Amino acid sequence: MGKGVLHRHTESVFLLALFLGALALRLLYLSEIRHSPFYDAPVVDAKVFLEQARQIAAGQFWGKPEPFWQPPLYIYFLAGLCWLFPTSYFTAIRLAQMLLGSGSCLLIYLIARRVLPAGPARLAGILAAAYSMFFYYEGELLAVPLEIFLDLLLLHRLQQALQAGRSRDWAAAGALAGLAALARPNILLFVGALLLWEAWRACQADPVAWVRPLARRWAQFLVPLLLVVMPVSLRNYLVGGEWAFISTNGGVNFYLGNNPDYDRTVAIHPGRQWENLVMEPVRAGYLGAGEKSAYFYGKSADYILAQPLDWLGLLLKKLYLFWSGPELKRNQDIYYSRQHSTLLSALLWDHLIAFPFGLLGPLGLLGMVLWWRRPETGLLHLYVLAYSASVIFFFVAARYRLPVLPILLIFAAAALDELWKALQGRDWGRLSRLGLALLALLVVLNLRPASIPAHDAQLYCDLGEICLRQGDYDRAIQHSLKALELEPDYDYARHNLATAYLYQNHYAEAIREGLRTIQDNPGRPDTRILLGQAYTALGQWTPAALHLRQALQIDSTSGMARYSYGRLLLKQALPAQALPHLKAARQWQPRDFWVCYDLARAYQASGQADQARQTYQQALAIENRPEALNALGALCLEQGDLARARQYLTQALQLDPHNLEATVNTAMADLQAGQGQAAIARLQSLLQAQPRAPLVYRALIAAYTQLGENGRAAEVQRRLETLGR
Repeated sequence: MGKGVLHRHTESVFLLALFLGALALRLLYLSEIRHSPFYDAPVVDAKVFLEQARQIAAGQFWGKPEPFWQPPLYIYFLAGLCWLFPTSYFTAIRLAQMLLGSGSCLLIYLIARRVLPAGPARLAGILAAAYSMFFYYEGELLAVPLEIFLDLLLLHRLQQALQAGRSRDWAAAGALAGLAALARPNILLFVGALLLWEAWRACQADPVAWVRPLARRWAQFLVPLLLVVMPVSLRNYLVGGEWAFISTNGGVNFYLGNNPDYDRTVAIHPGRQWENLVMEPVRAGYLGAGEKSAYFYGKSADYILAQPLDWLGLLLKKLYLFWSGPELKRNQDIYYSRQHSTLLSALLWDHLIAFPFGLLGPLGLLGMVLWWRRPETGLLHLYVLAYSASVIFFFVAARYRLPVLPILLIFAAAALDELWKALQGRDWGRLSRLGLALLALLVVLNLRPASIPAHDAQLYCDLGEICLRQGDYDRAIQHSLKALELEPDYDYARHNLATAYLYQNHYAEAIREGLRTIQDNPGRPDTRILLGQAYTALGQWTPAALHLRQALQIDSTSGMARYSYGRLLLKQALPAQALPHLKAARQWQPRDFWVCYDLARAYQASGQADQARQTYQQALAIENRPEALNALGALCLEQGDLARARQYLTQALQLDPHNLEATVNTAMADLQAGQGQAAIARLQSLLQAQPRAPLVYRALIAAYTQLGENGRAAEVQRRLETLGR
């Protein structure tokens, strides 16, 4: 076997082993995090991504009728998986991302192999396979794995283009750059730096005739990039009436990282402060998505021009935060996930050294310095510098700096190789210099930044929200109270606390916490709806109506506000007024049984029997429940269709043998059929089982009256009045 064939065989074996090893670690991690409360209950950005993806998968291909707020590629990636795996997308998404992550490990090796010897290149691939933050984010419903994979594909293709100079390589790189920008526009700063770098290289190579070849390469690269991105820009214009190149969240994100109160603004989580911030341009008269983004850019520009030295100090602070060891959260506490994974607990910690970045970051910096003058690593140096700058110019968080890590791992492997060579060659002087430089970086970059909070109110708020979704209201209360202990004015946590009390039928407590929530944040329609529901349950129609009308004033499109107000009007015997609200709620949730059922009740109470019957049938098509069957039976009784009434009532009692209304209506059917004594016996038996049910008393009074037993009817009436007292 020739050396070339043997080399290719060894290379193939290593690539296969690297991919399988990386995938095995990720599958182990996946098996562990299935027990995490966040596994099938995403929060904040992940929740928004998934909601939009599910809407797209359900047929709303173009998304909401407004410019994209966030880069759209990842949302459509999720939508495809939701469409393919409609009942198991939580696992399917993570498996797909872990396959991407394992593929990224191969790309890291292939990129490294073009600039490093085989040994350190393989080490870079192995480090990537075991790098905990990679598989942590592959287990989250966030765009990071897709961003990294596309960025690495771009760098690999650019290496090929720079080496071979073929037009197809430049075109492929341009298309990949466009896709990467649709996942995270930060890559565009690298694209700009790349074009300038290429211009400098072309001028150095041929100072006389460098313009034409450079223009041709730029066109070969930029035209495919624009062909990929411009459909998104055109879509944004067509649906929103204004041009947005990719998304419109850049302005507020730039402001979060460039203002005189950086620590406070960058720590803002969902709640009153965030809502006040994003509504600031609206209050100033800027309504378009692009206008609002420009407002925040302008606000940051004012700060930079007014306080340039302060801003430069802030840039230095963010530069340090970018290279420091701890993983800075963005909405979710990364270190909390260690509780649900032994593997992650072993490969991620923040004690003395913030492992792994607190070690591999300094190694990567050392490798960058050692290989600074080598032309073969120029592209990789450019990528690290440009991409890190794109993060530092905005604000620093672990998930935003992670796309730099694959290339830093290559430089870390190069640094380790240099240290090993010095040790093998007994070059103690070089080993000491390298060791001291590494030690200094380790110490400086592992000082804990003051901006990292010791406790995380948002974590407990999110846990409370998840417990609410799961119906574990006691734990939802515990977590919400803990969040409020850490942050007393956290209106999201207080709203969750009020919601848990509402679901436990503790209406007074729900009202107390709801009123405190709107005192902190009066613009929350969901809390107004909650208060309306709680007051409705207590029969306090006036405050219920007040809060529900206020909710509709804040958000006239709220389907839940429409539904709650429609139900209130129905309880107040105002079905004609309830109908338009319940119809609007039906458009909001066409597949919700209770919305459809209450709409049918409103039709029935309004005298629209045929429409009521049809709507009850539609409710049954959504979910076969005894409430709708009983209602249809009662409607048939009103219309004298005794046979069909019995059919529906029998089906209702088969589903729920203890259904009070269906049992009473069955007795009324007996009475209508001339079986008066059977009806009386059924109702008397029911009264013994439920002696405080007014519905049964009223049915008995009607039965005795119809049979001419007025004395007994009067006796039952007196018992009902006594019950009321």
